[in-house]
Amino acid sequence: LRRFLSAGIVALCASSTAARADTPPSGWDRARDPGEADAWKLHLRVQALLHAPIGDQILGLARKREHEIHCADALALLEAADAAHSPDVRLRFDLGIVVYELAELGGRIDLYDKSARILTAAVDAAPDGLAVTEALERIVYAYAKLNRPREELTAWHRYIPRLLDPRTRAVAQMNMGEAEMRLGQTDDALATFREVLRECAELPNTSSTYVLTLWDLAVALDRSGDPRGGLETATKAAHQSAIDSRGMPTSGRGLIAHDPAVFFVPDWERWWYLAIGSAALARDSTDAHDTWAYWAEAEHEWGEYIAGASASPDKDRWLAIAQVRRDRARVERAAAEKRLPRGSTRLPPKDEE
Repeated sequence: LRRFLSAGIVALCASSTAARADTPPSGWDRARDPGEADAWKLHLRVQALLHAPIGDQILGLARKREHEIHCADALALLEAADAAHSPDVRLRFDLGIVVYELAELGGRIDLYDKSARILTAAVDAAPDGLAVTEALERIVYAYAKLNRPREELTAWHRYIPRLLDPRTRAVAQMNMGEAEMRLGQTDDALATFREVLRECAELPNTSSTYVLTLWDLAVALDRSGDPRGGLETATKAAHQSAIDSRGMPTSGRGLIAHDPAVFFVPDWERWWYLAIGSAALARDSTDAHDTWAYWAEAEHEWGEYIAGASASPDKDRWLAIAQVRRDRARVERAAAEKRLPRGSTRLPPKDEE
């Protein structure tokens, strides 16, 4: 989920919304380089646009559109000033962050790539700058959306040591584990997920991170050759309650199925999480109809994963395992169907109606 959540990734994006506490150029700086004053004024103008208040009466898509207009205005100002080549690195950070925001608003893959390139160069130029942590946050999620886990993992290793808040660090570590799993580093991913679960147990208000990490651990166990452990962990995740990104209570299954803050890369990765959850519920069901219906769902969900992975131009390292899981679900569904009472109506499981 990510990343992630992950290997598909699942990921959770919690962007900073507070303007950075920058220091204006001194009188000596202005005298030495008059251009610094202009750069500072542009920086302040961009920050004002990025964090412009939007009236409470503006909701949903209208709020998104208002923010998109502000970001487009900021981009126009930065491009007019050739911020990409500015000697003032603050403007390069500003440019990369504005481009990232526009990528998020419009789902533009090319803009994620552009943002990552601009921000990486800015971080390399000013590794101790005030904007570095915010920039690295954008970089890791840009690479996640681009499905470039190797660059993403490198960025996580730069970003996580800068995080002071333990809850934020737990989310970041979970997403880093998803990048590790995406690269086939399942042993590293398992260790990362278990560490996150340990940390969440000691922290308040981390229920969603805990549940999402359980899902990640279930998938990692399944892919590492421990399908029983994967099912047991998925059962625990499915029955956990959590608070989603909208502040609403939800089930563990609902968190991966419906929370808008949880995204998967590639898109079909979500189906593996749903499928292992359905298989876990089928295994534990004591109702003949629900057992059949959950296995039918698992068979369908594994099929969706296989369809997505098979259509991808990139080789999916987990495709063969997914096919084995789909075939097993098909056998279990057929066996459960034979146990249904005569004349039984085939409907979704009771808790899915």
